[in-house]
Amino acid sequence: MSTNNNAYTSESIKQLEGLEAVRKLPGMYIGNNSKYGLHHILKEIFSNAADEVMNGYGTYIRVRLHADGSVSVLDDGRGIPVEWKDDAQSGNGTGMSALTQVLTVLHAGGKFEGGNAYASSGGLHGVGAKAANAMSRWLTATVRRGGLIFRQEFAKGGQPKTGVEIFNPDQKKPVGEITANTKFYYRQNGEISTLKQGRKKLAIKPDLAIGTGTEITFLPERAWFDQETMDWNGSPPWDLDLIRLQYQQMAFLNPGLRVELEDLRGKKPVEETFYSENGLLDYIAHLNEGLTAAHDTIRFTSQAEDNDLITVEVAMQYTTDGDTSQIYSFVNGIPTPLGGTHVSGFQAGLTKAINRLARVKSTIRGDDLLLGLAAIVNLRMNKTPQFSSQTKESLTTAEAQGITMSVTYNELVRILEKQKSVVNAIARQAEAAAKGREAAKKARQLVIRRSVLDAPDDTGILSKLADCARDTPVEERILFLVEGDSAGGSAKQARDRRYHAILANRGKIINSEKTNILRVLKNKEIMAFVAAIGAGVGADFKVDDRRYGRVAIMTDADVDGFHIRALWYTFIWRYMRPLIDEGHLYIAEAPLYRISNGRREIYCYSEKERAAALKKLGKGASIQRYKGLGEMNPGQLRATTLAPGNERLLRVRVEDVHTVNQYVNLLMGSSSSARKEWIMEAWEQDV
Repeated sequence: MSTNNNAYTSESIKQLEGLEAVRKLPGMYIGNNSKYGLHHILKEIFSNAADEVMNGYGTYIRVRLHADGSVSVLDDGRGIPVEWKDDAQSGNGTGMSALTQVLTVLHAGGKFEGGNAYASSGGLHGVGAKAANAMSRWLTATVRRGGLIFRQEFAKGGQPKTGVEIFNPDQKKPVGEITANTKFYYRQNGEISTLKQGRKKLAIKPDLAIGTGTEITFLPERAWFDQETMDWNGSPPWDLDLIRLQYQQMAFLNPGLRVELEDLRGKKPVEETFYSENGLLDYIAHLNEGLTAAHDTIRFTSQAEDNDLITVEVAMQYTTDGDTSQIYSFVNGIPTPLGGTHVSGFQAGLTKAINRLARVKSTIRGDDLLLGLAAIVNLRMNKTPQFSSQTKESLTTAEAQGITMSVTYNELVRILEKQKSVVNAIARQAEAAAKGREAAKKARQLVIRRSVLDAPDDTGILSKLADCARDTPVEERILFLVEGDSAGGSAKQARDRRYHAILANRGKIINSEKTNILRVLKNKEIMAFVAAIGAGVGADFKVDDRRYGRVAIMTDADVDGFHIRALWYTFIWRYMRPLIDEGHLYIAEAPLYRISNGRREIYCYSEKERAAALKKLGKGASIQRYKGLGEMNPGQLRATTLAPGNERLLRVRVEDVHTVNQYVNLLMGSSSSARKEWIMEAWEQDV
């Protein structure tokens, strides 16, 4: 037998058992084991309740965030089936209750194509509820069916703590448990008339007045999430704004649905209800609040003539003062923030329809039709949708593109043929966008594809760029936007020249929210940044042409530094937004403190870390507060922030485009009165 430690043998092949796969491979099942993954498991449980509502079996969903960090999702749907499943009954059974199977066996569920439980649903992998169970310290499922209550408890990541216990509505102790010998007998009204355990009848007292539905309550387990990037502070860090966004969207997508949210974690409970009478019309009104509408909202729901398995629902409206697009897309109630085939189909249908109806000299480009557009693209599919991953961020079903394009084109032509004023308003928006694109083309003259340093620099805008090695692959290259000459000098000495490029900024750049693009591009700091990135700007920006895989903003941790950061955020959001959308923009986080006792030093990035370091190093430890990046010598900056391959970078993420647009306009725009009013309201709530 070989004794080679590097031998690749049958012993090297391992199989993950049960729900262990979710914990070992969180990226595959829930996106990651950080903030996104935490909220994804709640979204999966909520989506199961939403599927009941979308298929006409429920009217409300109630979510409670409890004081201990656990969360409950309650619906009035049909309730998860609880009967025992075995080979004799189903041919593919598992020897357990259907409820246990749904919560513990990967790729088991009632939403696969060919089943008859749902006409349409967002679930297709049979993973979501299991993932929540796998990542939880404990989970309890309570089901109301046939006038009785059924409950099962799980612990330690999905291990059954109890069987499926049977309760009468008025009793706290179970009258029995679901086993292979349990037989159900129903009356015509759906009430369970008799439950037998073998030959023995159980003492049941069903009451249909309790209704039907499912409640899932669970507490995520901290040990299975990233503890370095998540501050649990005793309980899971649920983000109420993220949760609100999903529930508000679900209410808009399902007129008449009531979503109740209750947060019991603070001193005062927070209660909110999300409800919409007019569905997507209300959604568009919400997106365009405070903007000037160019026309009444256009809305249609239709199917392709040769395919009744996909229903396309669209609502859209242009505004005259909106300078970006807001396109939100969904498939069977599931948000698809990265779009997909249905969004590309909608855009193609819109472009084709407007080019047919508008009287313009030259063909309107699709990109130009996005200026000032707010649109909702909602697909309901009576077949299994295909997504890019388990997290379902992008639809990949190929036929959805052609169907959405066809429906959009036909419906827009039908609606707008007699509404020339609306067509003209849309064409004017496209014309304005085209002018902006031409301005951006002028800026593209700054693009230097081969190497910035090889090109003549008559204006001196690139004199402070220290580029990285030319032969380093783009994805491994990082451009650091550094505040100030002093910090730029330290960063240049601290960097790894193979991977790090340093672009030092002098002072604050122009506020691009208040200024047109031609004036913005006269700012030398912005010109240098555009030239260094090498991918254009505005409508002409092509993210695939960028010269760096990542861009990191590095500023002092003071008021001026945060202001400079906000100005760069604003410019990139308005004129290079794909850098943010596709995850290429970061913040380089330098330490606030250096704590030392002469023998050991600890760098701290927060007040909490500072307190812990002082406690660890004991009395007599010295504290150095870094007021700016320039105070750090190159060795310190390299060790704390620029260590090659281990750079301390925080990715800039956007969960709600609409909210970001509102805040950028409010805080960086020209309306000082609105900004002052917001600041005063925020101050009053804080005191």
